[in-house]
Amino acid sequence: MTDSIYDVAIIGAGPAGLAAAEQILKHGGRVVVLDEQARAGGQIMRQPPKKFTVRDWLKGDIYNDLKDLLQRMADHPKVIWHMSTTVSGVIPLTDGFQLWLHDMSGLSSLTAKKIIICSGCTERPLAFPGATTPGVMGAGAIQTFLKSQQILTGENFVFAGTHPLQLIVAEQIMAAGGKVAAVAFAQPLFRGLSLLKQPHSLLSHWQVFAAAAKSLIRLKRAGVALLFGYAIKEASGGDSLKTVTLQPVTAAGKATQNRPLRQYEVDSLGLCYGFQAASELARQAGAEAHWSEGRGGWLITHSEWMESSRAGLYVAGELTGMAGGDASREEGHIAGIGCALALGLVSRHDGHKETKAARKRLRKHNRFARILCQISQVSDHLPDTVMTDDSLLCRCENVTCGTLKNALEDNPHLLSANSVKLLTRTGMGLCQGRLCYANTAALITRSRQCPVEDIGPFHANWPVRPLPVSSLIKDRNF
Repeated sequence: MTDSIYDVAIIGAGPAGLAAAEQILKHGGRVVVLDEQARAGGQIMRQPPKKFTVRDWLKGDIYNDLKDLLQRMADHPKVIWHMSTTVSGVIPLTDGFQLWLHDMSGLSSLTAKKIIICSGCTERPLAFPGATTPGVMGAGAIQTFLKSQQILTGENFVFAGTHPLQLIVAEQIMAAGGKVAAVAFAQPLFRGLSLLKQPHSLLSHWQVFAAAAKSLIRLKRAGVALLFGYAIKEASGGDSLKTVTLQPVTAAGKATQNRPLRQYEVDSLGLCYGFQAASELARQAGAEAHWSEGRGGWLITHSEWMESSRAGLYVAGELTGMAGGDASREEGHIAGIGCALALGLVSRHDGHKETKAARKRLRKHNRFARILCQISQVSDHLPDTVMTDDSLLCRCENVTCGTLKNALEDNPHLLSANSVKLLTRTGMGLCQGRLCYANTAALITRSRQCPVEDIGPFHANWPVRPLPVSSLIKDRNF
């Protein structure tokens, strides 16, 4: 075990983490940045391996500011980089924090006076018949292969979800040589058109709309079916995906018979039903969280300087709500100045002065994000419609939706997510509930007729990511 002391440890090297590091370095702080990936940039700026060259990487004006940040900060010589490193837990100390790390060399730790957690988000999956068929992936995962190494995960695609990201990924698939048969949105068209009632958002984010419009035009010209009020019903094929069936749904997400089923013979299905904040590390460290259905689930409560309820622990990016890379960058900027202020590296007057423009931009991004989240939110009844009794709810522990429903019926005393977890093992696997919590919560709240706040999140315990037992045995100081 190694033990080093830093002014600030930043967990996550995406836009939020890089922006925070830049501000702390500007004021003379000693910074360490940790990330699970081999290179900085996060999901939105996923870089290829250093020995690879990707033509037209992150093409489009909407990425320019983020790419400039990455160019300034990637491999910065004054940053201590711990890449390809998992932070498995955070232990609050009297004068800082101890971070437990795992990499190719095993388990180690470091200490820092302050920490900024910028752990991003994960895709929100839905459980449905055939969801684990090879060829079924999240749209973000499909995009990752394209961004980093221009790899197509299939030849013929269908996309289904509620989030407009699937339009962008579908267009990128076609540009890379793939074929897209259909892009299906579960919500009706009029929900998307409600953006037209928000002229300020249209004007302030015209580049985003221009990019989306270009994607739509290219998809339509290519003959791609753009469907509204259609959700995933089934994926089938056994060892590999062969058929995707889409079903018509109402605005509330209920199945309807007023339109026919749609069936496509494809080898790849991209799902895009929104995102969930990866807040488990901050919650494990003791930071308070609140529930927001539309903005990413259990979000971390924070002050104007992005400090959580746990003194010295700051957050930025999707942990505060889904708002995109530009908003994450501004929050990282503010969190970095917040740490510098707490460390005595900058005065409060200068701190407010240096964050004034960032706060203004952040308000603009958050206004747009709230509208986008409302438009792309999964409708109340959609999980009930899609998740049949034999659908696999918890992939790690092989628990079906029917098993959980039966447990809830047979045990009326089960009133929390954790009690359900203990009885059924849902959420006890390698992912620790990251994949199954949203669907589990939907089933519990429907059964108990209560809000998600009443059932709570799964407890975030150490280690928040799986560790090999061999690493624990080798570390005698553990």
